[in-house]
Amino acid sequence: MSALALVVAVMVAVLWSSAVGRRLRTSRLVAALLLFGFGFVAAATLVPDAAAMTGVSSNGICDFSRVGFAPIEELLHVNFTSLNVLLFVPLGVAVALLPRTRAAAIVTIAAIATPFLVEAVQLVVTALGRGCQTADVFDNLLGLAIGLVIGTLARPLLAWVSGPRG
Repeated sequence: MSALALVVAVMVAVLWSSAVGRRLRTSRLVAALLLFGFGFVAAATLVPDAAAMTGVSSNGICDFSRVGFAPIEELLHVNFTSLNVLLFVPLGVAVALLPRTRAAAIVTIAAIATPFLVEAVQLVVTALGRGCQTADVFDNLLGLAIGLVIGTLARPLLAWVSGPRG
């Protein structure tokens, strides 16, 4: 992952969180987490890899060798699979913390579509040097689901911490 892309993701999250928070009727913190979640995914998946920087592009073929979720044993170790799952957890947490509005429903659909869009871009834009893999879609969706569960469980705690609004 490019450090510069990660810095840009953080800066965008900080700078736009107030406006996005107002639009989504949520706190600036939740908006920042949401923006960071999308930015983190983009920084990790849509920036050219090291080989692409030397002129090597991907083959433009999608790997369908795993269609389904990874075995639990594989998820319990630090590897590409577990990192692909972890990548989407912050986004899932942020989506779960959004108020139940039409705009939040649109954001939820966008979050679910993101793994598919990322793999499509990686397939088509061969200059990124990244490979399209169906396994990544399943791993990303699992991470999103884990984040949604964590965020849903955290909602009452955050409501209690923030106290009554008046």
